[in-house]
Amino acid sequence: MRIMSLNFNAKLLEKYDVPGPRYTSYPTVPEFSDEFSIDDYLRHIEDSNGLLLPKSVSLYVHIPFCHSLCYYCGCNKIVTRHQDKADRYLDYLEKELALRADILKRRTLVQLHLGGGSPSFLTDEQHTRLYEMIN
Repeated sequence: MRIMSLNFNAKLLEKYDVPGPRYTSYPTVPEFSDEFSIDDYLRHIEDSNGLLLPKSVSLYVHIPFCHSLCYYCGCNKIVTRHQDKADRYLDYLEKELALRADILKRRTLVQLHLGGGSPSFLTDEQHTRLYEMIN
């Protein structure tokens, strides 16, 4: 058996041998600021046209509900068996999408990620509703 020799860059190891922010959000929480206004947000959306794919968008939908607690999870979540909580959440998500529809409708959705507590919390009907409102 041949053992592969690995070369490590000591300076790189030193540089990254520090605690980092959680990987679950971008930008990461330390980057959040009250000084970032709605105008800044809208300008960044408009300025991002064509950076990757022309007029493309990737969408992350955080489903904050779980039927049971996973002790390793660091996401914002609500452990519940009350399925109607997801309906209320979808009501608010629909309002948020409507607020941004004028910007987002000019783009092509190229990636959709469902994350958070657990996308498996949603019923088939709730998933259908989610996809229809995104569409």
